[in-house]
Amino acid sequence: MSESLYTSQSIVLFGRNVDDLAVIKKGLETDSTVSKEGKQFARIYGFTYDGAYYEIPTPVLFTVKDDGVDADTVAVPGPNPKNAKFFASLKAWTVKQTEETVRLDVDQGKFEDVLLGMVGGDGAAGVSGARVSGARVSGARVSGARVSGARVSGARISGAND
Repeated sequence: MSESLYTSQSIVLFGRNVDDLAVIKKGLETDSTVSKEGKQFARIYGFTYDGAYYEIPTPVLFTVKDDGVDADTVAVPGPNPKNAKFFASLKAWTVKQTEETVRLDVDQGKFEDVLLGMVGGDGAAGVSGARVSGARVSGARVSGARVSGARVSGARISGAND
């Protein structure tokens, strides 16, 4: 198998098709940059980029084209195949970095946790139960901030000062 100089322009997503959520063809007919033809949602557990596999701590839904291919047919680093039960039905999609997608972060639970948790304890709006994912912070300076119950996934922090 050979490798191309353009390999780093591709991302391989690993996940499963979501059967109970569909992309319908209303609303985007006039937008030529986004095509919904053949799109569906998949729950993505991790991805390979530039030769390294990254696991996503909380799986996220993305729109992908077609049904994907079996994960064991893709010749890039990926999830551990030793976990046979998880790996058995896993699919893979190769996408370009510049390809358009829709990302949905799904959270479920009681309204008091997923909705009312966004309001501070004193009744004023605050940051509580917040979710930050895919963030990139460089040279940031933060003082006096309070965050409780936050989930951070995929963050890269460099040069941060407190």
